[in-house]
Order: sequence, then C-alpha cells, then structure tokens
Amino acid sequence: MRFVCALLILTFGVAGCNRQGIDMYSKLKAEELSSGKRVDSLFFGIYFGMTDKQFYAHCWEMNKKGLFTDGENNTAVLYKLNNNQMKHPGLMNFYPEFYENKVYKMKVTFQYEAWAPWNKERFSDSLIKDVRNLYGKWYKEGNPFITVQDEKKGTIYVKLDGNRRITIGRFDDMHVKVDYTDLLVEQQLNNK
Repeated sequence: MRFVCALLILTFGVAGCNRQGIDMYSKLKAEELSSGKRVDSLFFGIYFGMTDKQFYAHCWEMNKKGLFTDGENNTAVLYKLNNNQMKHPGLMNFYPEFYENKVYKMKVTFQYEAWAPWNKERFSDSLIKDVRNLYGKWYKEGNPFITVQDEKKGTIYVKLDGNRRITIGRFDDMHVKVDYTDLLVEQQLNNK
C-alpha cells in the first residue's frame, strides 16, 4: 500500500513540475511577444531575416576562412567545436528554413566527434549537458533557459527573448537537437 501511495505522489509531483514548466513557458512567450522586442541574432553572424543569398554568401566566406565546411550528407553546414568548447570535440551541423527567401528557423544538431555505440560517455545524455553549458556562454543576455518536461522527448530547455525561441533537447543516443524559431513568422504562418 505504501508503494502505491508513493508512486501516486511521485506521479502527481512529476505532472505538477511538467505543468509548471509549460505554464512558465506560456507566460514568458506571451510577455516576450507582446514586448515588441526583436532578437534576430543566431550564431556566427547568422540572423533571422537574412536572405537565402546572404546566408549562402556568408557561409562561403566562413568556408574560405576555414570555419565552416560541408556538413552531414552535404545537406548542412558543419562547424567543428574544439578548443575546449565542450568536454570532448564535437560537431555542429546546421541549416535554415526560409520563408519568403529569409531565414526564420534554424535547425542544429550536435554530436561528439568520437561517438560510438560502445562509448557511453559520448552519448547524448552527456552531450546535452555540454550543449546546455555552451549555450549558457553563447547566450548570456536576456532570459534564462527554462526547463520543460515532455513525456515523449524528455527534458527540454527553452530560451525566449523577444521573437527568438531557442529549444534544446536530446534527439537520439548520438544527437542533441537545437531549434531556433522566429515566433513572429511562426505565428504568421499558423494564421494562414
């Protein structure tokens, strides 16, 4: 009987924490969108509203400097994380989505370079901590990341500043996925 009671208390406690994270996210989203504040910067000089031609030209220039190269399956841009940016050398693959020829989303995946099925310390449950720490350094300004629990996706970290939402979550054993979204464009698309 005690076990059943403890299980019920734990279940309601987790559900309460999950609800709290979702409520905090919803409130913050409403506040940020109503503030009128625009935050378009993403990373490495890339920003929301950048045209597709500007994006390709920028990536070409970064490639000539040796900072970017062809990413996963030649369908993404690759940036190699080193110089102790994370616990182990890692790879950052990214590619935007365009609306009216302008960047409004950026999809990013991280993985450790030496990931292998037998190398458990390089799995995404360790990687997500490194990515979260890295993003804490990259995005010091504005609101802090909040934690939201999702039944299917697990722990998700979300940062909202004006129109920019950054979401960090574990994708599979190898990858951590980060999504950037211009909420104003997303709202516009949802209203169509």
